[in-house]
Amino acid sequence: MEKSDTTSFNFSSGIDLAFALVVFLTYFATFSQTETTSLFLILILICLGIAYITVGIYGFSYISKSKNIIERVGYFILQLVIGGFIVYYTNGIGISSFILLPLVSHTAMLLDQDWMFAANAGIIGTFAIATYGYSQNFQTVWAQLPMVFAGQVFILIFTLMALTERKARIKQENLSIELGEANRHLSEYAQQVKELTLTQERNRLAREIHDGLGHSLTTINMQIKAAEAMIDLDNQKALHMMADAEEMSTQALVDVRNSVYALRVDEKESGSLEERIRKLISSTNVKGIDIGFTIEGERRSVTPQVDLTLFRACQEGINNAIKYSNADTLTITLTFLDSNEIKLVISDNGSGAEEIQSGFGLIGIRERVRLLNGKVEVTTASGLGFTITILLPG
Repeated sequence: MEKSDTTSFNFSSGIDLAFALVVFLTYFATFSQTETTSLFLILILICLGIAYITVGIYGFSYISKSKNIIERVGYFILQLVIGGFIVYYTNGIGISSFILLPLVSHTAMLLDQDWMFAANAGIIGTFAIATYGYSQNFQTVWAQLPMVFAGQVFILIFTLMALTERKARIKQENLSIELGEANRHLSEYAQQVKELTLTQERNRLAREIHDGLGHSLTTINMQIKAAEAMIDLDNQKALHMMADAEEMSTQALVDVRNSVYALRVDEKESGSLEERIRKLISSTNVKGIDIGFTIEGERRSVTPQVDLTLFRACQEGINNAIKYSNADTLTITLTFLDSNEIKLVISDNGSGAEEIQSGFGLIGIRERVRLLNGKVEVTTASGLGFTITILLPG
């Protein structure tokens, strides 16, 4: 089997340099201690050394990119043959017994666990055969084998630790990149949601001003003109029309206050959710309707999104009660009894309706609550008032 993730590593020139350095040091120690003057033997060792380094650098670079296990096994067989001959011809002089050790790190980089152990067994076996070949003495083999085996184990453990650390670092870097990308997409999504929410809120307010205030001003204007026409003919009727116009202007003023209050840039500047709801109630005092506000449970802070959704729901519930319900009592109950949920109930004792007409305000409430994975329930019936129940996580 192949080592599944070796090709993901970018093998630097440092590995090639270390491989060549071990070979050069081995040859330097060998030639500095050997007494042989055979030119033929020296040429053989030089050729073997060049071949060993060439295959160890360029062959390793090629094999590290290959996924063919046969090619990888062939690489180690070739290197073991060349390395074995070097050990044999140097007669174990100097540190020539270490010539095979650079292959240990290559086994960890190129092979999976089973093939890695098999290749390392081949390394120690090649060393034993080459040593016996030049010494013809098992005592010599046993004398040098522990030192080579210890070096082999040390290099193998060190290489595996380095590879594990590198894998962890690459995984961490990839995760960091993915998190950065996810944060960027999340920021873009949050900005889009913010812009969409602002657009929807502006459109809703524009419709409210047009349908509410615009209609009221038009009616007031018509009432005043009618009163002017009737003032000389029927003074009482003209006064009645002026009184109607005055009442309409009061209602129009309430609409204007609500619209201006809803346009605040930063809701946090005007206090907590409880304070803003109470200010909203006090700013919408209308003759004939009593608005009550109750908080159940221990008050706790909520996210800005939940805060705004609850406030807008209260605002919409008050506006609807004033405009359409003909109610004289409206109650707002904010409940924190459940540690994982916030409940808001807005209920009036108005005329109610046989069918629920989902206007822009109610649609807006549903959209806000849905974005927060909450629930909205609207109940009404003719003569039984109108109730909005909102459940939000928090």
